[in-house]
Amino acid sequence: MFDSVEFKPNLQQLQETTRILRLAVRLVWRSSPRLLVGFIMLMLLQALLVPLQLALTRAVIDRAAFDLGLLEYLDSAAALLPLLVWIGLAAAVLALGQFIQPFSSTFQGLAADRLTGYVTEQVIRAANRLQGLARFEDPAFADDLQRARKRASRGALDLTLYVGRAAIELFTAGSLALVLFALHPLVPFLLILATLPQMKRQWEYSERTISHLYIQTPETRRLEYSREVLLTPDAAKDVHLYGMGPFFRQRYDSIFANTTESLNRMRRPLAVKVALAAVLATAASSAVYVYVVWMILQGERTVGDLALYGGAATVLQVNLIALGTEVGLLPLVLGFLPSLFRILDAPPDLTQSGMSFDRTGTPPAGPPPAEAAKGAHPLRFQSIAFENVSFTYPGCADQVLCDLSFTMDHNECVALVGRNGAGKTTIVKLLLRLYDPTSGSILLNGVDLREYDLNGLRRQMGVIFQDFVRYELTAAENIGMGQIDLLHDATRLYSAAERAGAAEQLCRLPDGLDTQLGREFGGRELSDGEWQKLALSRAYLRDAQLLVLDEPTASLDVQTEYEIYTRFHELTRDRITLLISHRFSTVRMADRILYLADGRIQEAGNHAELIDLSGEYSRLYSLQAAQYLDRN
Repeated sequence: MFDSVEFKPNLQQLQETTRILRLAVRLVWRSSPRLLVGFIMLMLLQALLVPLQLALTRAVIDRAAFDLGLLEYLDSAAALLPLLVWIGLAAAVLALGQFIQPFSSTFQGLAADRLTGYVTEQVIRAANRLQGLARFEDPAFADDLQRARKRASRGALDLTLYVGRAAIELFTAGSLALVLFALHPLVPFLLILATLPQMKRQWEYSERTISHLYIQTPETRRLEYSREVLLTPDAAKDVHLYGMGPFFRQRYDSIFANTTESLNRMRRPLAVKVALAAVLATAASSAVYVYVVWMILQGERTVGDLALYGGAATVLQVNLIALGTEVGLLPLVLGFLPSLFRILDAPPDLTQSGMSFDRTGTPPAGPPPAEAAKGAHPLRFQSIAFENVSFTYPGCADQVLCDLSFTMDHNECVALVGRNGAGKTTIVKLLLRLYDPTSGSILLNGVDLREYDLNGLRRQMGVIFQDFVRYELTAAENIGMGQIDLLHDATRLYSAAERAGAAEQLCRLPDGLDTQLGREFGGRELSDGEWQKLALSRAYLRDAQLLVLDEPTASLDVQTEYEIYTRFHELTRDRITLLISHRFSTVRMADRILYLADGRIQEAGNHAELIDLSGEYSRLYSLQAAQYLDRN
């Protein structure tokens, strides 16, 4: 909505605003319909009490003046009841307004809590519907997530409330205008005309401020990143060791100063304009008081009329200013809510054909007959083939992979070797369908991966990434994340831990599998190697047909690494295994090694064949092996 600081409504923007309002009301209604109705009814009742309170105040003053002999006559309304009754009615209406207020605030708070929870749940669901990584690595999508989390989570309620309050304030202003019309037909029109400049300036102030904040979302994310580096434990070691605190503090202060200064430069002249417009509006309401006093002195009005018409003029102006404020706040939610709706309505990022898997999760060969597609003839992962695969990350010009072709067969371990940036991790992402190839295809049993049900496909994949996650959960949950339905199967959890060399580690924990891990919630902190063993256990828990190991022993001690690799062929048997490692002592155990450079496979073969080839693999192996030779 905010393409520039200036916002000039037109028909297209009006239609978009109407659509957003409709979606916002639908969100609020779905989250808490009864609370919304209750809150609106209370607001409407509060609005009706305002002119009623003014009329009762007038009756009290006129009746008191008459009883004291200050008035010679009473109009029909004030004469109907004695003074004490009028006072009681005025007090009752005032008390009713005070009685309603806490309920109105409570209803609003409850509705806000319900909506925040509901919207957060919907955002999480929408994010989980995205099966790949492209959206999450897109800066524009990250900006939308930031806006949704920070400002749009309760924006639907705010928009509904702003419009609801604006409608009620408009209703109240209309009733007060009718009261003032009885004083003189021109009075309400002149008051409205005098208040319009302040409403316009208030709108301009709010709209341009919110527009500026919207545009600054990327800078806000940079600001929060600098703050998080200083306040989170992940970076604490580097921050203190290398003395990076002053750098990030200066960076934070610089971004904060730049963003706030540009905002203040815009606000200052706008604030002056709002103040000058307020002076004109105040002068108009003061003129009404002067006019009523003059009429009282002429004997044409009673003292009670001063309370009625003077109060009506003041409250009308307050309502008009409030109306301008509510309308001025609309850009806040109208600007940020589209980010929320873009997330909620985001289309799937990966195409899914939906070929079914059988009960064990295995896919049929294809293109299969109907009975095979239903899982009547389940097959194992027999082969995976990359055929002329090229890939370029969204928003980048350089190809990471170029016309890449290779195969992996059942019961085979294939290792990927190459310098950083050669494309090894990208191959893993494509294999797991976190991205789809830019061109070419990846075939499972001769069928493109895109033809299979994605969730069923991934259930047959076990992965440990180089940057594995350290869950601040129990040890059992850290392992059980590999296959949720086995989370409470202690036998399977211990078995997976034993295969990963973590069984002894679990026995040393104070509560075994039930030990809370990580310092954030007061649990037991582990070393890097111990965390990696749990990540390995997580991968081994799933009886996957494809096992991907990305630097699986990078943080392990020599003894544990040796124990794992003495059982390497056992751990990788009866499945397809893809291994990525910079340790040539590790990759030499693979059945076949692929050396990548410049997005292509430059050399392929087993360890002995590549050594005999005397190519780049052999050279790098010799360089690494030389580090372990005794030069004395």
